[in-house]
This record gives sequence, structure tokens and C-alpha cells, in this order.
Amino acid sequence: MKTKSDYEGMYRIKKAPVRPKKHNAVSWAEIEKSLGTVGGVADFDALSIAVKKHKHGTKTATHPYQFITYCIRQGWLVRVS
Repeated sequence: MKTKSDYEGMYRIKKAPVRPKKHNAVSWAEIEKSLGTVGGVADFDALSIAVKKHKHGTKTATHPYQFITYCIRQGWLVRVS
């Protein structure tokens, strides 16, 4: 099982989610806004901070970084370094 440290690095958008749930769409917009201000690439921690108000869909996902790891696993964000 991967840990938070396995995801550390710089990321960019690979593709946007198609028909995301409302709470995910709100946080995805924050990711796009955040990346737009830094040239399209940000580190894992900065992305986690951008979604600090994320409303999680499950009780087991309680930390903002878990939405970022979800985006990575879905192929929406890709590591660049």
C-alpha cells in the first residue's frame, strides 16, 4: 500500500475529470486555479493545500491530500519530477 511520501513530487494536469461529483468538481476547480498561478506545475503539498476545504465522499478519507492521491490514481494529475 502506498503512503503519502510515495506521492511526493511535482505534478501537472494530464486530463480533467469527466462529470465529477459536485464536491470533487469544486476541489478540481481549486487545483486548476492553483496550477494556473504557478505555470501549470506544483508540488504535492501545494496541491494538498489548494484543496484543504475538500468535502470527502467517504468517512475514511479525512485529509486533503487524499483527494490529490485520488486525482493521481484516476490519471487526472501526472508526476513531472
